[in-house]
Amino acid sequence: MIRRISVAGLFFLALGLAWAADWKAELLSCLGPRPDYLKAMNLLAGQAKSLESGDRQTAEALLPYLARKLRRTAEEQDLISDYYEKYKDNDPEFGFLDDSTHRDFLDFWMHWKSSYPLVSGMSFLLRPGSAGATLPAGIEIGLDLLNDAYYKISLGPYVLEGGFWPRGFHIVTVPVEDLFDRSGTYEFTLDLKSGALVLRKPIRIEVIVSSVARLGPLPPAMPTIEDGSKARTAPPVQSNLEGDLSLYVGGKLIMTSRKLAVRMPPINIPIPGPSLPGTKPYLPPPKTDPMANSVSILDALALTYKTLKDLLSKKPPAPLAPSYQKVTSLSFSFDRAMGDGTLSGARAEVRLDPVRGAILRR
Repeated sequence: MIRRISVAGLFFLALGLAWAADWKAELLSCLGPRPDYLKAMNLLAGQAKSLESGDRQTAEALLPYLARKLRRTAEEQDLISDYYEKYKDNDPEFGFLDDSTHRDFLDFWMHWKSSYPLVSGMSFLLRPGSAGATLPAGIEIGLDLLNDAYYKISLGPYVLEGGFWPRGFHIVTVPVEDLFDRSGTYEFTLDLKSGALVLRKPIRIEVIVSSVARLGPLPPAMPTIEDGSKARTAPPVQSNLEGDLSLYVGGKLIMTSRKLAVRMPPINIPIPGPSLPGTKPYLPPPKTDPMANSVSILDALALTYKTLKDLLSKKPPAPLAPSYQKVTSLSFSFDRAMGDGTLSGARAEVRLDPVRGAILRR
């Protein structure tokens, strides 16, 4: 079947393609010698989503700039946060701007790029040999930080860690010891402060716990009580005891007995007599003079100096970088107690759910 396109549909399609090709020229007309920032803002806000990916990125970078010109601080912060969380630190294409607007926009853009504490590349760190056979007390999370910032990690009202981070790669250890009782989603909060700007980046962890197999009854928590009717083995006899045993009848001593512990005789090590001449320690005197084979003190000092110099000149080997693998989920196998008093094998899968950061309002 041949689908027919109406004349009106062709008209609007052609109009959209024409605007997509000329939106930069129309924007420049709004930013001329007498700029109309409100008109430019409305132009980009209404048509940015219909642009292609590269043009859309440029338009979404110009929107916070126009909000700055209109003194809309809250809108500027929301738009710049949306851009960085979506495009990371990829710069837009703004070479089409005129010289005056280009310099002004560049100052605006460099200010944000040097101060926004962007967090990217967040993932779990799986180290060699740390297979999920037992439940961990904490999980390591790696992240990349675009700019220097003070940080604070908290879980609800409890602050877990804080300090200063330079730009680069960092490792966060979040406690998960009590998160494997049941499935659920837990959100840690990472606050980053750069200058007067505070960015909140949630760290959302999803735990999925599932039973694998029933293992049997739980081991007894208290010692069992033995049945008195069953024969019991006699306690072991203590053989190396000593003491006095007395027998009295009507207050009169009849007999007494004393048991003494067995005393091991001391170890007798025979000491041989003096050795015959010609054997140790009565060896004949050496035929050569030991002083004839000695080394002078100056030569010994020179040799020691050379050895120390060689040792100090060699730089110690550089420490090896930590080895780990970046993953988005972890799995653990463990045993847990069920409500009916039995033991069951369980499996927990931990996932990292990415959440966009946002600038906090004061």
